[in-house]
Amino acid sequence: MLRRKFLKTVGLGVGAVTLPSLGAYAVPLHDATAGVILHQFNFLQLDKQGVARFVQDYYKINKNATLMIKLKMRLYYLLRTNAQQSQLVHSISTSYLLSTDFFQHKMDESRLIQYQGIYDVYRTPCAHPFTALYYPPAV
Repeated sequence: MLRRKFLKTVGLGVGAVTLPSLGAYAVPLHDATAGVILHQFNFLQLDKQGVARFVQDYYKINKNATLMIKLKMRLYYLLRTNAQQSQLVHSISTSYLLSTDFFQHKMDESRLIQYQGIYDVYRTPCAHPFTALYYPPAV
């Protein structure tokens, strides 16, 4: 009798651990990453096709993304994690914002943000996005 109870308890415990992780794998990685970016910048008007192109370019460059990073991204999407709660979300959202024309149009939040190309400090010929030239005029 004790053995059956023990096996049922262990079986339920294993099920409680594996089912959420299997549910996380039901979400495609690219959709999860795009969802994290869209959630992070829900106050901006983002070009959804541009976000999808960024995610494709991001994973082309970061081919060595580990299984744990892929699982975390899916879980962050399901849990609606923001950049203050995760360094991974912060780095991806920062990389996305630097890859758009947001800073070149003086951080205008009312316009549609367009993806231009993956940002790389060694290949992208643009000015530093946080210089005084890009800030809006003082009120």
